[in-house]
Amino acid sequence: MTNTSIGAMVRRDIPPSEVPEHARRIQQGFDELWVVEDLPYAGGISQVAAVLDATTDVIVGHGVAPAPFRNPVALAMEWATLAELHPGRFAAGIGHGIQTWMGQIGGRVTSPLALLREQVDVVRRLLAGETVSIDGRYVQVDGVSLEFPPGIPPLVSTGVGGPKSLRLSGSVAQGTILAGIRGPAEILQARGFISEGQAEAGVVDHHRLTVFGPFYVGDLEDLPEPDSGDEDLWAAIASRPDVVTEQLQSLIDAGVDSLILVPIGRDPGEQLQIAATEIVPALIRP
Repeated sequence: MTNTSIGAMVRRDIPPSEVPEHARRIQQGFDELWVVEDLPYAGGISQVAAVLDATTDVIVGHGVAPAPFRNPVALAMEWATLAELHPGRFAAGIGHGIQTWMGQIGGRVTSPLALLREQVDVVRRLLAGETVSIDGRYVQVDGVSLEFPPGIPPLVSTGVGGPKSLRLSGSVAQGTILAGIRGPAEILQARGFISEGQAEAGVVDHHRLTVFGPFYVGDLEDLPEPDSGDEDLWAAIASRPDVVTEQLQSLIDAGVDSLILVPIGRDPGEQLQIAATEIVPALIRP
């Protein structure tokens, strides 16, 4: 197990034309950059490709692809291509999707757990170079293999949060992405559910835990009102960088493998610059 990786989020409200330059500017000081795939913003795969091309050494993550929105074979083909073009620099995430959004596109299913299980199984096996056949509840694949499986398959994580989904992640995925974590207690609880899923499936490999941590440094009066439902999802907010650093350090100490800083407020570039110069260097990565 390596030291905790620190990354930054490319926010969903950054116009696609500005994403490459934004990524070039913020890559210094971070180990990873993650892009968002939310309805109806920019496409995740095309953004990942742009960020990979615009940067050099950082890992770039797709965080996260909604399972109802993506055919697993098509997703495996896209991920395999990104992984082969940028060996060792691509990380993959797939989740249930926001159910209200999935309803808007006719993709809402009665069992998101079953769909995610089948999707992850097919995608991981295809990326590993297997020939896959499955007649599942939602996924049907008949003798499909990738012509160009990646030499270094990307690590596949699930973006989930509930107890059942976390157990599923432990049993079928290589990692879990937690979004909007408020504190270390939630991380420890999530790790417990993941471990239960691993034990049930007989999985002994280390399970990579990635946390998307919203943060803000500055005059709190300048902080805009949160979106409905987001009030309790801000991991670290303070007027001084040292206080935010202390709050983020508590997440690392809880056992996070990758902490992705999500800037909130009106100027994400400025927030990430503060993080890169004043917060990240002060974090202790066990």
